Amino acid sequence: MNLSLIVTDAGPLVTLAVAESLDTLLLPRLPVIIPDMVRFEVTRHADKPGAKALLDWIRRHTGKEVRVDSTETFEEFVLLSRMDPSARIRNRGEQAAAEILSRELAQGHAGALLLFEDSDIRKTSFLIRLPDQVLVLSTSAFLLGLQKAGLIPDAQAILARAVPVRGSAIHKPVATQTGEGPDIRDEWVSYVKPS
Repeated sequence: MNLSLIVTDAGPLVTLAVAESLDTLLLPRLPVIIPDMVRFEVTRHADKPGAKALLDWIRRHTGKEVRVDSTETFEEFVLLSRMDPSARIRNRGEQAAAEILSRELAQGHAGALLLFEDSDIRKTSFLIRLPDQVLVLSTSAFLLGLQKAGLIPDAQAILARAVPVRGSAIHKPVATQTGEGPDIRDEWVSYVKPS
């Protein structure tokens, strides 16, 4: 199945970085796409928790399993912030991810896994506009799927390492699927894991 894993906002990257578990993103063996806007959200303050670890991880894996894709959303933000340094970032990561998702589907990809921050997944209007063949996972649902497939030993241990920085809301797993077809929310890894 021709799928990509698209990180839709900074939250999952920060959670996995502070838990020293960014490599879990590579376990489904899908291309990991980080929108340029999302990378900026995480790394604009190098002193923030997880920022340096994420930058190092991206450098190690770019051109192999990970890519940072350019978006018009980020280009627009750069221009706006030059005119108004107080320009808001809010929801621009999701906008950039939507741009990338559209591009991936236009290039013939069968669908995508979208990784959201656990606390944001239920309240975003982004979910209303999703095309078919998209599975939206919270960070905890992603990790629990990896655990269920035997790819990691303990999802809760990873989440527990992130709680001091990220808060307890990261423990609530959420998975939403769009389109027709089999419900793969609880078994998503078996659909993407290479045989």
